[in-house]
Amino acid sequence: MIGLGLFDRLPRGLFGPLASPNHERYWNLLLRLYGRFFGPEAAPPEGEGYLQRSITLEIERYILDVTDWATEDGDVSDTPLNVQSNIIYRRLVTAGWLREDRIGVRNFVIMPTTVQKFLELLHQFAEEGPQVIGGKVQLIYNQLRQVVLDPATQASGFHEAALQARQLISILSATTMRVKEAMDLLATQETTAAFIRTFFDDYIGQLYIRDYHELRTENHPLRHRWEIINSVLTLRDDPEKRKIMVAYYQVAFRCTVSDEAEEKFEKDVSRFLMFKDIDAHLNRLNSSVDRATSRALAYLQYKLRTQGHLDRLINGAIIQLTKPEFPAQPTMGMLPGPLLGESRFPTAARKDGPPVRTTMVRKVMTIEQQAIIRLKRAMKMSRQVTVAQVSDYLNENLDSRATIDSDVLPINSIHEFCLFVVVSRLALANRNHVSAGHKAHPMLMGLRDFRFECQPGQWTDNAYLRVPKFTVTRHKAGSRYAA
Repeated sequence: MIGLGLFDRLPRGLFGPLASPNHERYWNLLLRLYGRFFGPEAAPPEGEGYLQRSITLEIERYILDVTDWATEDGDVSDTPLNVQSNIIYRRLVTAGWLREDRIGVRNFVIMPTTVQKFLELLHQFAEEGPQVIGGKVQLIYNQLRQVVLDPATQASGFHEAALQARQLISILSATTMRVKEAMDLLATQETTAAFIRTFFDDYIGQLYIRDYHELRTENHPLRHRWEIINSVLTLRDDPEKRKIMVAYYQVAFRCTVSDEAEEKFEKDVSRFLMFKDIDAHLNRLNSSVDRATSRALAYLQYKLRTQGHLDRLINGAIIQLTKPEFPAQPTMGMLPGPLLGESRFPTAARKDGPPVRTTMVRKVMTIEQQAIIRLKRAMKMSRQVTVAQVSDYLNENLDSRATIDSDVLPINSIHEFCLFVVVSRLALANRNHVSAGHKAHPMLMGLRDFRFECQPGQWTDNAYLRVPKFTVTRHKAGSRYAA
C-alpha cells in the first residue's frame, strides 16, 4: 500500500538537482522539457515515449542559451556539448525526474505521472499571480445551485466545490501574510528607483487581487455567500437530499459504513460554512492593504517632495556662508537673533511633585443591592438546564410508566418550563438527524436511557406554548438504543 507522505510518493533523490549550485538552471530546464515533451500542451509521443536523443538535443539547445552554469563536483572544464548534455540527462534520470525504458536497442524516455503532477503544482506555486476572487465564488455558487436542484445527478460537484471554497478562504488568509512580507521587502530597498520597481512588480503586479476594488460592491459574487450557506444547510438538513448525498459519498469514496460517508460529507459542509467568516478575512486583508499602501505612499511622497528641495536649501546656505561680506555672527533667514546662543537653548523641564495617594474605601452593598443580586442568581439558576436535571425531570414524571407524551408532561414552574422546551428540542433534533442517533445533539449523549420521538401531524397545545407532539420512552439497558 502506498503511503500518504510526500516522500512515499516521490523518488528519494528528486530534489537533488534543485538543491545543487545550478538549481535555477535545472528548474528552468525542467520547465522547458515539461512544456516541450511532457506537459498537457505537448504533442503525445508515438509509441512508448520519446527517444533519448530527442531529450539530449533539447538539453544541448538549453546549454547554448544559458552560459552561466556553475561548476559542480566532478565536472571537467572544456567538456564537449554532447557530453555535458548526457551528464545532465543522466542526473535527471538518476534523480527520478525522467524514466528511461529500453525497448530493443533503443532507449525511450517518459516523465512519471506522479512527478508530472508534482512539477505542475510547483510551477503553479512559483508563477501564481493576482487572484480573481469573484470568478471562484461564482463557480461555487453555480455548482451548489445545480446540486440543490438535482442532488441525484449533480452530487459529484459538491466535493469539488467544497475544495474550491476551502482554497478561496486560504487565498484570502495567505494574501494578508504576503502583504506583510512584501512590505518587509520594500523596507530593504536602498534607492527610490528600486523601491518603486519593487512596489509595482512584486506588490501590485504579483500580489494584488485583481478584483480587490470590487469585493465590497453590490454586484460582486460575494453577495451570494449567504445563499451558498443556505444551500449547503438545505442539503445537510433535508432528509431526502442528505440521504442522496451520503449515498454518493459512500460509493465515490468507497466507504464501508454509512458513518464514514456521513463524516466525509459533514467535513465538506464545514468547508462551505467557512463563508460565514469571510467578512473577518476581508476586514483583515483591508487593514493590511491600507497600512501597506499608506507606508508606500508616505515614503514616495517624502522622497519626491523633500530630496531636491532640501539639496537646494543646503547649497544656498553654503553659498551665503562663504561670501566675504557675510557677517561674523550669522543669523537664521527666518528667525531673529543669532544662530548659536543662550536664547536657543530649550527651557528646563519642570518636574511635577509626587502624586498624592488616596486610601481605598471598600463599599458595602445595601440590603436592596444584595437582594437584587440574589434574585438575578435565582433567575439564572431557574433557566439553567443540565443533563442530570432533564434526567430527573423525566424519571420523576415517568415513574413506573415506560412511555409518556408531551400532553401530560407538567409545567409547574419556570424551571420545568425550560426543561419541557429542551426535551421538545431533543425530540426535533432526533427526528431531523435520524441516522446520527445520539450524536445529533450534545445532550442526547448523556440521555442514553431515553428515546425521543415526534408524532407527525400532531401538536401539543398547553397553557404556555404550542409544539409538535412527542413521546419519551424509557428503554432497558443493553437495547439497541443504548449504544
